[in-house]
Parts: sequence; C-alpha cells; structure tokens
Amino acid sequence: MAERTPRLLAALALGALTLTAWPLAAPAQTGTYYTPPKLLKQAEPTGTVAGKGAVTVQVFVRKNGSIGTVKVQKSTNHGDDAAALEVAKNSTYKPGVRDGKPIDAFYTMALKFNGSSVINDTGTSSNQLVAANGLIRANKFAEAKTQLQPYLSSHPGDKSAEALLGVADAYLNDAQGAAAAFDAAGTIPEQFKIVAAKAYADAAVDALKAKNNEQAIALADKALALQQNVNTLYIQGTAYANAQKYPQAIADLEKAKAQATAGHADAGTMNAIDASLATSYIFGGQTDKGVALAKELKQRDPSNTRVDDTLAAYYNQRAVAAVQAGKKDEAVTELESAARAVPSRAAVLYVQAANVLSQGTTVDWKRVKAEADKALAIDGNDARANYVAGIALANGGDGKGAIPYLQKAKSNAGSDASLNADIDAALKKLSPKT
Repeated sequence: MAERTPRLLAALALGALTLTAWPLAAPAQTGTYYTPPKLLKQAEPTGTVAGKGAVTVQVFVRKNGSIGTVKVQKSTNHGDDAAALEVAKNSTYKPGVRDGKPIDAFYTMALKFNGSSVINDTGTSSNQLVAANGLIRANKFAEAKTQLQPYLSSHPGDKSAEALLGVADAYLNDAQGAAAAFDAAGTIPEQFKIVAAKAYADAAVDALKAKNNEQAIALADKALALQQNVNTLYIQGTAYANAQKYPQAIADLEKAKAQATAGHADAGTMNAIDASLATSYIFGGQTDKGVALAKELKQRDPSNTRVDDTLAAYYNQRAVAAVQAGKKDEAVTELESAARAVPSRAAVLYVQAANVLSQGTTVDWKRVKAEADKALAIDGNDARANYVAGIALANGGDGKGAIPYLQKAKSNAGSDASLNADIDAALKKLSPKT
C-alpha cells in the first residue's frame, strides 16, 4: 500500500471566503449620472444694456432642445434682467442626457454685463478666454484645452482659465484633470457646478478602482458640496465601506436609498444601493438588519452575485469564530447553512466545511470526504473539491482511490500555483516507488 499522505488539507486557508473587495460604483449600475444641457450658441442682446451687473437665469431645456420656462434666479442689477432673459430665450441648447437618452433638464446661465454688452461666462474680458469659452460652447473641447494650456503657462493661477480648463477636461472624460483644474479654480462658477460635480464623482470612481479609498472619499465630498445626488452618495458610501468605516458608509448609503426611493429610481439603482448597504450593515455590527436586507434583495434579484458574496462571507466569518473557539461542529453547521442560503457559493462553502473537519488531532476522514462529495455533486470539476476528496481518501487508507481525484484536481487547477504544488506533492507521495 502506498504511503499515506500527510495532513495536506491544512493547505486550504480557513479564511478563503473573507470578503476583501467589493464591486465599484459605476454609472451603468446606478443610472443616476447624466450630462446636463449644453449651451450651443449664446445670443446677443438687441436692446440697451442698463449697466454693470450679474444676472443668473434658469432655463428649462426640453428633451427635444426647445426652451420652456425662463426665469431670473438672482440679479445684482434688475435693469439688466430684461436683456438677460432675452439672451437666454434666444440662445440654442443641446438637451441633457441620462443613460444615453435626452431628458428635460434645467440649464443655469450666468451672465455678466459691463455696461454695454455681455461679458464672457467666467466674468473675464480676456480675448483668449472669450475665444476658449466660445470653443467650449461649440463643443470643441480639445481645441479649447489646446488654447487654455499655453494661456495658463503665461498666466499661472488665473482662476477663470482653470475653471474653463476643468469644463474642457470634464467633457473630454479626463476626470482627474478636470478635478485638478476645478481645485485650482477655487470657487466654481454657478454655471459650471453640475459639470464639476460630475467630474469630481468620476474621479472618485477612478480612485476606487485604484483602491485609494481615502482619495475617493475626499473627491466625493467635493462633488456632494456642489450637488447632492444618489450616485455620489453611493460612491462615497462604497469608499467608506471599502475603508471599513461602516458607520459613515451606512449613513451615506441610507441617504442614497432615501433619495432614490423618493425619486422613484429604477430597480437596478435600488439593487446596487441595497447590495452595498446590506454588506455595510453586516460588517458594521448591524448583522440582523444586513442579513434580512441581503435575503430580501436576493429574492428580488436572484442574479445578484454581490449579495451572494456578502452572505457567504458573513457565514464564513461566523465559522471562523467558531473554529477559533474550538467549536468545529458549530463551524460546519454555519457553513452548511451558508451553502443552503447561497446556492451559487455552495461548492466553495462545502469545501470550506471539509477543511474545518480536517483540523485537529483526531479527524474523521469519512466526514471530510462526505463534505467534499457535496461540493462535487454541485460541480464535479471543482479543483479544490477533488483535491479535498483525494486527500480524505488517502488519509483514510485508500491511496489508489485518491489518485483519480487528485488527477482531476490537477487538470482543473488552472494557474493556482499553491493548489498545483499541493496536488503535485500528494501525487508524488501516492505514486509507486520505482
């Protein structure tokens, strides 16, 4: 009989299911990002301008590009109000867009008058910046950036130029560049706030992808200071959760959920928020609330894999605690409960239960094999389940019967270097000596 293998099962890490990373926020998940209306061509006043002043006008741009209500929001010289309304009504706009579809939305036009004419959007009379602003209005963002960069080289610290550069970068999908430019601009002009908010939120998503959670939180803060919306709250909540700052995560995600509910958000938005919120509840000490929300979400959205990971991680955490307390049978019960509650993760959870049963000085290898068989009944090609079954047979005295399982494990182990090494060592032990 071949020599029995050592306790190789211990190579399977008990904490393998611990949740270490969550899906990142993305516009497609929540459906709350949108592109605001754009000013295509600004009209000129035909009447007399009363004098110096600043007038902010709110324009309702319909999804077909036509103009609805136009009203003055604030004014420093009401003598200029008529001219401002005339400019707003006679300008042309591109409608806002959400999820690729035109929508009704408001455009904020900030106008400044120098006594006889309208000044550039940023309040500057610089010919170069007026030209750059005109390029942005014409959707020629790359050309505007090309003009603004040398201007800033010779006029460092020009806040109007930085604000325009931020807008150009935002529409060129350079979120990091836009965020830096808006930072340099300081106070964001009113008409650029929505664009800046989206740029900061997009930069926060980039930071999340780079696993820089603190930067993501800071960028989301800047976005929220400019515009409160569901998606940015979701982004910041996710960043807090990734940083394991669960109270802050819960606060943001609960706000996001409340706003999404009030706004009759689509199912995808609600499911994305609830998945993050359930995870934050579970790992933030509100376990009952989290598990209940996760199960509710799973019934509502059976294909939601993130909530599967959350539930599996929760039960696995409980199993680890039980093992550490010397309660091996209790740990196995937790993992088997998890397998029933989360069928998509059942094979891995049964392998984990087998691993638990392999611990200690006295091991019932038949029980270990039985747990591995439960995993194999779900996925007969699962590499770790086959490895565990082979080791259980070998340690139970059936070295010959172990070899086919180990060979099957080897053929399905892929690039898992650690598992491949363990399988090779076991097969070497079991191979007849020559």
